[in-house]
Amino acid sequence: MFHYCAPGFHQIARSFRLSLGLAAGFVLGSLMVPVFPPVQATENSNLPVQPLSIEAQRELFLSVEQQISQRRFNDARSQMQSLLGYPLYPYLEAEFLAQNLSYANEEVIAEFLNEYAGTPLDNSLRRQWLNFLIDQNDAERFLLYYQGSGNAGLQCRYLDYLWKTTDNLAALWPQVTNQWLSGESLPSTCDSVFNAWTEAGYRTEFVVWQRLLLATEARQYSLARYLTRLLPSDKRYLGELARRIQANPATVMQFELFPGQDEREQEIVLRALHRLVWRDIDQAKRAWQHYQQHFQYDQVTANDMHERIGITLAVRGEPNAREWLLDLPLATLSETGKQWALASVLKAGRWDQVVMLYNSLSSEEKEQGQWRYWRARALEQLRFDDESVQEFEHVAGSRSYYGFLAAARLQQAPQLQYEPVRVEPEQIAALRNEPSVQRALEFFKLNRLLEARREWNVIGMRGTYEQQVATSVLAHEEGWYDQAIFGLARTGHFHDVERRFPLAYRDLLQAQAEANGLDVAWVYAIARRESAFRADAVSPAGARGLLQVMPGTAQYVTRRTPGPNLGRVTNHRLLQPEDNVRIGTRYMADLMRRTNQNWIIATAGYNAGMNRVVEWLPQQPLDFDIWVENVPYQETRDYLKNVLAYKQIYSILLGNETQVLSPLISLQMYAEGSSG
Repeated sequence: MFHYCAPGFHQIARSFRLSLGLAAGFVLGSLMVPVFPPVQATENSNLPVQPLSIEAQRELFLSVEQQISQRRFNDARSQMQSLLGYPLYPYLEAEFLAQNLSYANEEVIAEFLNEYAGTPLDNSLRRQWLNFLIDQNDAERFLLYYQGSGNAGLQCRYLDYLWKTTDNLAALWPQVTNQWLSGESLPSTCDSVFNAWTEAGYRTEFVVWQRLLLATEARQYSLARYLTRLLPSDKRYLGELARRIQANPATVMQFELFPGQDEREQEIVLRALHRLVWRDIDQAKRAWQHYQQHFQYDQVTANDMHERIGITLAVRGEPNAREWLLDLPLATLSETGKQWALASVLKAGRWDQVVMLYNSLSSEEKEQGQWRYWRARALEQLRFDDESVQEFEHVAGSRSYYGFLAAARLQQAPQLQYEPVRVEPEQIAALRNEPSVQRALEFFKLNRLLEARREWNVIGMRGTYEQQVATSVLAHEEGWYDQAIFGLARTGHFHDVERRFPLAYRDLLQAQAEANGLDVAWVYAIARRESAFRADAVSPAGARGLLQVMPGTAQYVTRRTPGPNLGRVTNHRLLQPEDNVRIGTRYMADLMRRTNQNWIIATAGYNAGMNRVVEWLPQQPLDFDIWVENVPYQETRDYLKNVLAYKQIYSILLGNETQVLSPLISLQMYAEGSSG
């Protein structure tokens, strides 16, 4: 009987079960053989076997992995025995099994899936095994092995097989409804069960309408037209309206298209206005005035639309935004509405209204650093000096953008609130013995980061709270900084500053900062905000690597900025830390030159692009902190606050105790060539 006595021992036990033929052998083509040939006795059998170094095991693993993918199974089997204790050995088993799917091997496959249930090893092989069973049209086995999937084809196949075999259709139909409610077209595998579901009366007008809205939101207009035809004939105009306003929200200005025959017209109008307000605010206001009289909207809906118009006006810097927002009951404003109400009164210099806004907040909101900072600023401007100082002192104790600003105004040292996480060495040692952790760390060493994260998440996100904390500490020890950062945040350990703000890639960042004349603390702040030091990070927009460099930006840097020739910059190169940081810091230096060494504007430009940021600079001088609150893009506004705070943190961690934000207290922001 085998026990989990040591790391890798379960793998050895499993492999010996296979090699002894206890799993009824293993079929390759028409030949039934054990996965590993039995060990033959030789005259040298009693000699000690020299174990492979970890480096040799990694090299051999990659070689065997390639052999299996090339279906060179005999070569692979002969070498796999040398990797029995290697953490990634199960991945060779999984690939071996995936390449040899058959009923004859079912017992081995089932044993493997059971042993690695809930891990990436299980997910990959199970999906391939299920597809094999589909090819065999084996409903019974498919239902036995299916455990849920994000794949629509497998989901539909499961529902189809269940429909054909279950006696409890009442429990099945709600599952089918959930599957049908998709904004995308579904595979033909779903057709049979969907037809049965329709015949059972579950494809109601309400369900059709819900899916039609999903399809229009996803801009799946062909699907939307199909769904419109499923509506009753006198309701099909609603589907056409929903599709048209999604394609062009100005359609809502054609008032005659909305006769008031169905209450869903109100929903369509609101969907249109929510988008039109950003495209043409004047049209949106006229349409809203008309439809308020035409339809009976409740007060909550009316307030929401009124607020949306006010927010849009504020984002665009319109002077009447303040009146639109303050005309509403302040306590009913959304978080975004309150932000823009604050920004608009600050821009107008109405410090009394700042206090009024603060007084309208809930008790919880009043404790937030942003609101307490601005209350302190307002009290200072209104000459309530003692109260202002007390409020600033309260805010200055926090490690945040507002805390550092408050400390700068008081001429105090910034506070890091450093509280390191305490994890016992025994916990770390136990964690290192976890197979999933061993597999994750091996993939990390091989720079196969996606596979590493999948394994890490087995404990890092699904383990006990104590395990999740310990994995964060272990990740930091291993130099896997992004996982440490995310793990500590996820478990609420925000004050472990040195682990949450690591001096990662220090030699690289220091060298490139110096080469480009940049403050290394600023480079660290940008890298921390952009990628949290995840070298293979790729954003939805296509930005890549540590400093999230866009391919277009890389081309600009190589062609139009001074410095050594960088050659052809491919997407692959942007994921290499050395290339990424070299290009990113050169771009940062270029932004500094273009902004007359204003690192605040350069920071905003790094996120939003310099052309946009130039448009945001006011014609009349505006205090730096007020300008930040009025940055139109929430992403850039938050980005600025984070990078400014991170630069202060990294300045301290790098041994520079300077108050980074002190020079910003008197900084005025204005467009070049304006009256400022």
